[in-house]
Amino acid sequence: MKKSLLLAAAFMCTCGSLLAQPKSFGNPQLLIKAGHGLMAPTWSPDGSKIAVTGDNYIGIYVADADGSNLKQVSEALGAGYKMSWSDAKSITSTPYTMVDNRRMTRIENVNVQTKAVTEVAPVMRNFKPSQAVKNAPTALKIMLDDPSHATSLIASLNDYAGKMVLNPALSPDGSKIAFQIVSNGLFVCNADGSNLVSLGKGSHPSWLPDNVNVMVTRIEDNGDVFTKSDIYCVNTSNGSAVNITPNTQAIPVTIAVSPDGKKVAFDNDTDGCIYVIDLKY
Repeated sequence: MKKSLLLAAAFMCTCGSLLAQPKSFGNPQLLIKAGHGLMAPTWSPDGSKIAVTGDNYIGIYVADADGSNLKQVSEALGAGYKMSWSDAKSITSTPYTMVDNRRMTRIENVNVQTKAVTEVAPVMRNFKPSQAVKNAPTALKIMLDDPSHATSLIASLNDYAGKMVLNPALSPDGSKIAFQIVSNGLFVCNADGSNLVSLGKGSHPSWLPDNVNVMVTRIEDNGDVFTKSDIYCVNTSNGSAVNITPNTQAIPVTIAVSPDGKKVAFDNDTDGCIYVIDLKY
């Protein structure tokens, strides 16, 4: 009897993981269009708003979740690079200025309602990206601050020493990190860097709320421009992948899963607009 209960529990856990992948999905719908390119969508913690940045990460723009009421809240250079919501009303940003041909970076919070800026850390020359991330685990700090040497500094990654780490993303519960290794694809490991697993091709991972599945883009190029891309939902436990954009002409690059896991937003390299796809489970 005890053995049967254990098997049943294992089966339920497995089913839970499978159910977390979308079973159906709508066609991409235009969410935000502007007179210039937009990129890097980022949902607010409560899912009520979405932030984007302009070409080359210049400035920050915020719209309601349905794409309405778009407004610019920052004009700073680099403001949109790895921006993150600190709460439902403010965004942590790391803009820069050039002084004597040297990049000087600061950390600031931007209130999306009033546009008021609060300095978190003053301008600095030796900026470390992890300084803008609260309670970042050690492995994530290494990936953010020293991406060129992370594969040498994190023991489980030593087989890929010399290759750069890109786009690390911490799972919602803080237990795992999904990331890319240049020329080697998508990986996931525990927050302490242990238990490395290869997940095949994929870039710009964005976690679903279940802490098991990630949305990624699988991009093709001709050495000059992107030629094709699809969004896949990848189960980090078993590697299974579901293509959620099988019949579109869009070229998704960066993606963002909404906090409730019911939508995925992406920037489309074809037209520089932001689109959204509804997910059903």
